[in-house]
Amino acid sequence: NAKDIIKHLPRQFQLNQRFAEDAVLLAQSLISSQRELLPMRLEDVQAKIEKTEKKIDEYQHGRKTPKKVDLPTCLDGLHRRLEKLKFKEAELKHHLDHGTIPRVIFGGKQNFYKRLKGNITNEEWKDLRSNQLYARGDKSKKGNLNIRLVYDDHTYECYVEIANPLGQPKGKHAPRLRLPVSVPEKYEEEIIDLVMGEPVGVNAKGKPIIEYRPYTVEIKRKNGEYYVHLVYEEEVYGRELAYDEPIQAERIAGMDINIDRIAVSIVSKQGNFLQSKVFYCHELEYVKANKRNNIIGETVRDVYDWLLQENVGAVVIENIQLRQRHDTDKRFHRLTHQFKKKKLMETILRRGLRLGFRIKKVNPAYTSVIGRFKYMKKYGLSVHESAALVIGRRGLGYQERLPK
Repeated sequence: NAKDIIKHLPRQFQLNQRFAEDAVLLAQSLISSQRELLPMRLEDVQAKIEKTEKKIDEYQHGRKTPKKVDLPTCLDGLHRRLEKLKFKEAELKHHLDHGTIPRVIFGGKQNFYKRLKGNITNEEWKDLRSNQLYARGDKSKKGNLNIRLVYDDHTYECYVEIANPLGQPKGKHAPRLRLPVSVPEKYEEEIIDLVMGEPVGVNAKGKPIIEYRPYTVEIKRKNGEYYVHLVYEEEVYGRELAYDEPIQAERIAGMDINIDRIAVSIVSKQGNFLQSKVFYCHELEYVKANKRNNIIGETVRDVYDWLLQENVGAVVIENIQLRQRHDTDKRFHRLTHQFKKKKLMETILRRGLRLGFRIKKVNPAYTSVIGRFKYMKKYGLSVHESAALVIGRRGLGYQERLPK
């Protein structure tokens, strides 16, 4: 029972009531997200089973031959893989039928096995399991009650103030820890506007009434350093169009999104090609998560800077579905995993909406084939630019057909 847990947590860990409520809310959101992922995970496992069974049949009947090992070794490996997949399928079906979720390891599964093997100490393992602090936003509590960002007009610096229940005198408010925070220059103005609030009038005593926007704060410890993550609603000026809603703009950009590049073609409202450009991001395939996020952000920024220069009013993007092949192709799996389709799509959508673009998603089926045969030679475009042209025209409602 969530209410019983909230009552128990402050006594055991010396938290205030709101910290306890936030911890329960965070756990509930984790459980709900795991439940939502169960059908997708089951679908992926079943597809892998089907692919593995097909490969076993092909090897057994001589339609395929293994390249690196002999046939018995190859078949033995595939049978063991199939056994593991069927066990996983049965486990996921059990969770779906009984409304439960797979076990979640706080601190990370990989780190858990490191601890079992003795590769990390017990203190390191406990540190990994207690490396974050979470506080939800509240409009009536100056944006956030327990963890609040403040801006000092005298020092021109940002600070984080954290409620400290451990030092709370009986019957009084908890004292606050005040620590300096380094804010990246590109976000400084936006963060200051968020935490300072907006004057909306004066009260009966003549004091200003400040309206604050709620923001959720999560502090994470990593390698001895602390990182402050903010979550808040952005003010957007554009909107996402329905698939059958007409685009009202003089110039429209179609985007063909790939692992190593984003091709953009601009068309008129009549569907005529105007110009195109390719934005490369080759490093996206190989770099680590933090660097990858920076590359995505910088590439998407460059795309929209160019579109603003060209007076484009609407963007058409493909509703991409990059799924695993369910094979043993490690390189493709690594690329599709690191591609972060969701992250890239969210960045394109969020920045476009923030800048006032109208954005529409279309089915990308056969766009590359149609573009290659109909527009590639005609306009001297690459295959990706011609696919972006087809996507832009499809957003305008033109029904392109495959050439015979």
